[in-house]
Amino acid sequence: MKTKLSILFAIMSALFIANTQAQAAEKVKIMPEQFMAMIQITEVDEGITAKQVDESIISMATNESILHVAMFPLSEQIANVTGAPYRHLSIHNICDAKTAGVIADVDDRFSVILPCRIAVVEGKDGKIRMFSMNPDVMDVLNLPPAAQKMAEIVAEKMNAILAGAKEGSF
Repeated sequence: MKTKLSILFAIMSALFIANTQAQAAEKVKIMPEQFMAMIQITEVDEGITAKQVDESIISMATNESILHVAMFPLSEQIANVTGAPYRHLSIHNICDAKTAGVIADVDDRFSVILPCRIAVVEGKDGKIRMFSMNPDVMDVLNLPPAAQKMAEIVAEKMNAILAGAKEGSF
């Protein structure tokens, strides 16, 4: 467990160092491999709008029998604060309460990964993508077998939501 946690600590330290280095070298964009390993990117099919993806995520969560807790329309909030339009950016929180409780009971610190999140982002290139936590991160936590199995079931549901939403399914 300490080895796995030290790996996670090393990843977080690398992120901090990389962020500091990136700020110092303004024009150099660094995307640490460690960070990229923690997320998965799902490209949305051509012709599907970000709004359709948002609606699909909500619908697919229902289909997968997992709670869609909330959707935060950050692009609208950014536009309200700045007074200027902003590209689409929304965050969906999805949660299986029973699994969340079991994982939090293993270690309170694991609660930072709860609920599961999907970000719907219109990139600067105009393409719509979904960003979510790579379910392999759960392996680093070295959960007890029962909790690991529950986390894998949630990961399967999240992957089904992503697969459906990328094509605008309901």
